[in-house]
Amino acid sequence: MTRVIINADDLGLSPRVNDAIFGLMERGRLTSSTIMANGPALEDAAKRARSLPRCSFGVHLNLTDLRPITSDPALRTLLNESGDFARRARDVQYDDALKAAVEREWTAQIERVRALGVPISHIDSHHHTHTFAPLFKVLKRVQANTGIRRVRTTMNLYHPTDPLVGGTKQRIKKLGWHSALRWLSPRTKTTDLFTWFWIYHDLLPNVPSARTVELMVHPGSDDPIFKREEALMETPWESRSKSPIKLISYNQL
Repeated sequence: MTRVIINADDLGLSPRVNDAIFGLMERGRLTSSTIMANGPALEDAAKRARSLPRCSFGVHLNLTDLRPITSDPALRTLLNESGDFARRARDVQYDDALKAAVEREWTAQIERVRALGVPISHIDSHHHTHTFAPLFKVLKRVQANTGIRRVRTTMNLYHPTDPLVGGTKQRIKKLGWHSALRWLSPRTKTTDLFTWFWIYHDLLPNVPSARTVELMVHPGSDDPIFKREEALMETPWESRSKSPIKLISYNQL
């Protein structure tokens, strides 16, 4: 038996994204989602999330899009001229002041979602910034501050056409990060495998054996890959697996 979480990123980004995610949840094709605390459709997302207790809802930590919640001057390195996050979180140097500012920002994002009455099951991040090595200790401090013990791991299942599939050094780094996330304080629950839904689908029935898997999707997007994933989710894709698949949420991890 393989226990699979299907998590939609970007809940709260727009009414269209919210509608797509909640529609899939109501049809039983999606089990989890992570909320953007600085998203324009945050309040709608939080209100509708409370009506679906069988699904899990986490926080999609954000350093790369929209406006930050806090106003720490140290965050300016990550912002554009309009005061919004720019997509440069992996291109800057993280001194102690910036790390402290990121810790406060991420904590504030979690507390904003929590204040809207959403039970927070787990955390991940926009553009996977929580997996960036210089921010590992920041992530752990945020976990300690907020009591969250479930976190998305780094991507560790790739399509054969992806160059990372043959990168031994990259694989070792990812395995080290995955192990550190799980075992360093505070101890953390995470899935054994994490990848895009379309990759897992295309590799069936010959995917690596794993007890737990997280599959990432982005419903409501115009991106052709994401639109294909959305269509595939409506099919009986589980039947293509050699091992029986049970869909679960992060609450059951």
